[in-house]
Order: sequence, then structure tokens, then C-alpha cells
Amino acid sequence: MTPSRAYAYDVLAVGRSSIDLYAHEIGRPIAEVRSFDAYVGGCPTNVSVGTRRLGLTSALLTAVGDDQVGDFVTAFLERERVETRFIPRKPGRRTSAVILTIQPPDRFPLTFYRDNCADRALTDDDVARAPVGDCRVVFVTGTGLSHEPGRGATLAAAATARAAGVPVVVDVDYRPDQWDSAADFAAEVRTLLRSATLAIGTEEEIDAAATGAGAADPAAALLAAGIEALVVKRGARGATIVRAHGPRVDVAPFPVDVLNVLGAGDAFASGLLYGYLQGWPLERAARMGNACGAIIVTRHGCANFMPTLDEVAAFVAARGEAAI
Repeated sequence: MTPSRAYAYDVLAVGRSSIDLYAHEIGRPIAEVRSFDAYVGGCPTNVSVGTRRLGLTSALLTAVGDDQVGDFVTAFLERERVETRFIPRKPGRRTSAVILTIQPPDRFPLTFYRDNCADRALTDDDVARAPVGDCRVVFVTGTGLSHEPGRGATLAAAATARAAGVPVVVDVDYRPDQWDSAADFAAEVRTLLRSATLAIGTEEEIDAAATGAGAADPAAALLAAGIEALVVKRGARGATIVRAHGPRVDVAPFPVDVLNVLGAGDAFASGLLYGYLQGWPLERAARMGNACGAIIVTRHGCANFMPTLDEVAAFVAARGEAAI
């Protein structure tokens, strides 16, 4: 995808941000944890950092509270050279927090603290102040639809981008504990997809988003919204590209030993967006996403550990490939 004019940013990510407290001790349940490492998280925030580390210019539209945690989040983003000037402070709201434990190979419990959180309070006015029409792609998530006024802001960002001819990429991002029901989630996310170009999701998220659609094939229910393609994240099995017409294409994974799967999907999205903005076919872009995801699952956290372009190149070369 080659830009036809100069844009202010390559990527504008919209939605959730948080302080993530990761258990320092690996393999212990929460009752036995004695210390935590403090990182920055939230799917759009992770993606803003992940794409920036790959060499793209990134801006983030989230909201933080007028608190120390908000300072923690924005200071980290500024060090990463993610544009923060569109991030409002929401007096009376708290910056979101997440507590996580790491119990490889397959248990990674997490607890969200999002009551009265700031990023749910994003408004249409916040969207109007952001460079939605002056970036090469807008990235939004399903979790951004869970509560008003953030739901309206997410829909407004996608609709504004579409009207400006800016591609919209939706991460389905289903967090069941943020919703009253899967049916509520499905109705909202399928509305969002009407403004989207591409969607990304795990098999479980796609099943949830298809709730109530009456389609035998969940992927077909999402494609019916008019998106060009659905990119299915399949973890250790790689990814699959699904289009309305033509065969489904599996994209090979990079096998690694897993430390922590949390953040893998956001690293995948970062690599996919990088490839998409280089004008690569989706299959190649997804292979880039697989590489970024494979790297992050060997590391302790999410945003703070996103790989650079040089790290991805070295990772791929170490596995006998000249390039993605």
C-alpha cells in the first residue's frame, strides 16, 4: 500500500490503555506472588508501540486519568516516540490497570480493573481532535465498544476514517468480562465492521462475533459486513487469510518455546499493519505478524518488549530464511 500523499502518521490506534502489573515470579499462582513488574498495556497501546518499533510513525488516541498511572503510561509512550498529544486526561476517572500471572505453558490468568476507567470516556469530540483523516490506517478494537461514550467514539473514528478514504483495521478483541453477553458484543462489533477494511481475530473471537448471525460459517458472518478480508490468528498454528471469494490461505507459524502468550496478538497486529502499509500481499503481511507474535511470546510483557525491525530480521534469518 503506497501513500498517494504525505500523511501526518502511518498508524492511529484508538482505545484501551493501562498499567500492566506482571507477576515477577514465573509459574506461581497469584497467592504465591511476591512482586510485580510494571509495564504499559492495552491492545491499541501495544499496537502503537509495536508499529513504532518497526519503524512506522504512530499516534495513539486513548484517555488516561488525572493520576500518577496516567503519567506512567504517557511517559513510556513518549520515550517510545509514540505521539501522545491527542490523549485527553479525564478528571474523576482512573487510568485502567491489569494484573497478570504467568504459568507456562498454558495458564496466563489476568484481572482487569476498568470500573470508572478513563479510556471508556473517550468522546466524539476527542475523535474530532485526532488526525483520523490524516493517517494511513486507523486501528480500532471490539473492546472499545463495551461502554458509552467510548462506543460512540470508536464508531465515530471508524466512520470518519472510512469517509476520508483511510483503511480501518478492526481487532475483534473479545473480552467476555467486559460485556453483559456475547450477543451484545456481536451486535456491536458487526456494526463496527461496516466501516472496516480488514478484521483480525482469534477463532474464539470470531465465533463470539458471529453470535446470532445465523451463519453456519462464523467467518462468513463477519465478511458479510463488507470487509475485504478476515485474518484469523491461530497461535502456534500460524494464521489464515479468509476472503469472501477464493480459497482460504494458511500462513505458516514460527515455532518457539512459549513463556507468555499475552500480547502475542498485538505483536501480530503490529507486524501485519507494517506489511500492509508496505503494500505486501496479506499473506506476506501475516507472515510478518507471525514472526512478531513468535518473538513476543518468548518475552515477559507486551508493549515494553515489542520487537524492532532489526530483531525481526535476525529472528527470521536465524531460522534459515533470508526475509519474510
